[in-house]
Amino acid sequence: MPISVQCPACGRGHKAPERAAGRTVACINCGGPMTVPAAEPIDLASIVLQDDPPPPEAEPEVPPAVVHKPEEDGYAFADSPPDPEPAPVAEEPPPPPSPRPKPLKKKPKPVDLASLPPLTSNDPPPWRRHLHWLLVLALVPLFVSLLSKSDDAPFIQRFIESAEQESPPERERILSRLDLDDSLDDQLSLLPRQRLRGAFLGRNSKAHWLIAGLTIVVYMAFFMFLASGGSAKPVQVLLVGLFTSTVGVGFLLLIQILAAVAGGGMIVRGGILTLILFVFKLIAFSYNAALDPENGFLLSFLGFTLGVGLLEEFVKSVALFWHRAAAEGRGWRGLFIWGLASGAGFGIAEGIMYSGNYYNGISGPGIYVVRFLSCVALHAIWSGSVAIFLYQKRDLFGAVDHWYEWIFPTLFVIAVPVLLHGLYDTCLKKEMNAVALLVAFASFGYLAFLFSRLQSVDDRIANKAMLREYERRKAMMT
Repeated sequence: MPISVQCPACGRGHKAPERAAGRTVACINCGGPMTVPAAEPIDLASIVLQDDPPPPEAEPEVPPAVVHKPEEDGYAFADSPPDPEPAPVAEEPPPPPSPRPKPLKKKPKPVDLASLPPLTSNDPPPWRRHLHWLLVLALVPLFVSLLSKSDDAPFIQRFIESAEQESPPERERILSRLDLDDSLDDQLSLLPRQRLRGAFLGRNSKAHWLIAGLTIVVYMAFFMFLASGGSAKPVQVLLVGLFTSTVGVGFLLLIQILAAVAGGGMIVRGGILTLILFVFKLIAFSYNAALDPENGFLLSFLGFTLGVGLLEEFVKSVALFWHRAAAEGRGWRGLFIWGLASGAGFGIAEGIMYSGNYYNGISGPGIYVVRFLSCVALHAIWSGSVAIFLYQKRDLFGAVDHWYEWIFPTLFVIAVPVLLHGLYDTCLKKEMNAVALLVAFASFGYLAFLFSRLQSVDDRIANKAMLREYERRKAMMT
């Protein structure tokens, strides 16, 4: 039992253990001596004679309290052993972590509809949707030419009238040298200006190349307006037309020469060689049937269709079949413009050849307008129709592995333009000008029908996209 002691020097109170009773200890504060008083005596007899207390009731076990080591009270014994360290006490387990509160969802701010772009279907502007109708206007010179009466006199009559406009000595010189068995170049070279009365250009003139260049500018501008939405690039369109007008036309001329050579040969047995020779003979027969004026309408139509129409439409579609894979997954307008450019390139090249061989020195200015405007537009219409139909039936070429598997899909795609082309040429050959004009406008009708179908598909896709955007904006408002 501790004993209270007070230091007489500093007056600080201390507690000393019972065993230090009657001893002198040093104050830990000032070092002065302190005497511990003796403990009171214990009466053992009274303790023994006391009645035993009743046994305590059993109490539930209580975990031992945490015992903290008391701080030193400011005193020490030089000869006392250190107090034993308390036994370690098990730490209480930490409390379970409280669940984190869920973040409150912020209410979206109201959308200002005025800041959003206007709700549109991204359709092309109306002027571009109907720009292809300008091809009908390009057929107007053909309409006027086919329905007007031709007043051209025979060549020999016009030649004599042209010679009579010269002085008498010059006229005598021209008529004395005239030989009807000579070529046109030789006959027209006798005239001072190398052209007949009413002719637009001289025989050796190169002005038709300038007309061809002007035609290229006009049609390139038209194609670029059609492609203003980014469906085709100007350089590519120009190269497509250049490819068809050079490589395509050169290939066609080579086929015609080989067909003429093979037309008089005999068919021999030789596998693939026999098949190729048979094809060339068929082409030669078709051209002969088309050009022979004594053949009837049906035979001429067969010749123009299987010869001229088939070969020319195939040549114009070569670039389109090559571009078919690149157009997969894209819009159809790019392939359509390629088709127009390929047909225009072929028509311009044809106009250059016809002008140099048949028009220069003989024909008036009207035929150049028809050839370089209307006929170019007609070729573009036919090849543009091939391009659109090729896009619609592009799945036919998905499983093509061998060259002979291309034959049927290719013929199927170009079949309608080939028939229209052959029928148009046959009507011109038989001087059925009104029917030929109807075929020309029917060709544009076929193109417009294909164009409107694909444009309707684009409209449905655009309307669905606009409806989805409307639903999204409506959800943002609620």
